[in-house]
Formats: sequence, C-alpha cells, structure tokens
Amino acid sequence: MANDPCLGMLGLARRAGKLAFGDELVRQLCADHKARCVLVAADAGESTAKKAALYAARVSVPCITLPHGKDELGAAIGKNGCAVCALSDIGMAAAAIGKLAAAHEEYADIAAQLSEKNARIQSRRGKKKPRNRETQPAVEEKPSAPARARRKPDGKRTASHRPDENRRTAARRPSERRGRAVSQHKPSENKRAKRVLNRKSPRSEAGR
Repeated sequence: MANDPCLGMLGLARRAGKLAFGDELVRQLCADHKARCVLVAADAGESTAKKAALYAARVSVPCITLPHGKDELGAAIGKNGCAVCALSDIGMAAAAIGKLAAAHEEYADIAAQLSEKNARIQSRRGKKKPRNRETQPAVEEKPSAPARARRKPDGKRTASHRPDENRRTAARRPSERRGRAVSQHKPSENKRAKRVLNRKSPRSEAGR
C-alpha cells in the first residue's frame, strides 16, 4: 500500500498545502466552504466518521471512506496517524479519487462526479464573456454647441437670437433712435441754445 497512487496524491497535496488533516482543521476548512472532499480512514472511530460526514454534508461535498487505515494514511502525509483529512483543491481531489477508482470500482461514481465538477470549474476560470456589438445600443452623437444652446429641456427649439426677431431689442429700438436723434441736434437748431450763444457772442456785447 505504500506505493498506492491515491496515497501518493494525498502526500503531494499535503506538501502543496492543499490538504487539511485532523478533526479541527477539517471542520474549519468545511466551515470556510473550501473543502472539495472529505476522506476518512477505514479504521477511524464511529464518532469521527459521523463528524466527518456532518462536515461534508454542510458544504455538499462527498465524504469518502478510504480502504486504508490510519497508519497508512498518516504515513502518506507525513504523520504518525491520521483518521480524517480533506482536500481543498478540486483538481487534486478528482485526481486522487480517480486513481482510487482505477483500483476499486466502488469509487467510480464519486470519481466521475468530482471529474465533472473539476471540468466545469476549470472551464469557468480565466474565461471572459465575449462582447456582442450587435446587441449593444448605438452611441448617440452629441449635438453641436449652438444646437444645445437653442434647445429647451423638453426638446423644443427656442427662437433664434437675432436683433430683428428679438422682442426686447425691438422694444428698445424706438427709444434708442429717439435718444440718438436728440443727441445729434446741433446747438444752432435749439432755440434755447441759440439764445445762450447770442448772449456770449461779441456782436451781442457790442450792440449792448
């Protein structure tokens, strides 16, 4: 049993840090939802086997009773003895149970289940969803600055701001014309200004 491929895979998982052993570490791994399968030694105690089955049932992973004893399982992972362990890597779990199923047919169903799950997880890793440009809405072109300035929030256009079409400008135009006409009057055309000029002219002083 020392050269068993399944035990060799468990030893490799132990060195890679993908194997938890002992009741406490297995319970913690299952509580963190990181366990992929739970393995129990053939000569493990009844209470230990029940606890391992309970931990596996909480996270919906298979609990497998190995055909190896505690001493053989402990020797494979570098311990004096091990009654229960759990794998946290789906690839290693599928490989270990696959090697076990090659020697023992009763593990074929569990091996197929783990192999299918491994293929499904590997297909999702690093796979990006393709972007479908046809289903994406077309980007609307932004209107020019003058067009945006002439649009109201409801989408209607306002009247163009020309001087001849603006009411305020048209209302101010008569007063501006009137003021411009008054400012352009010459002093000689204003009677009052004319009298003031006559008073200050030299001829008016000479006549006086």
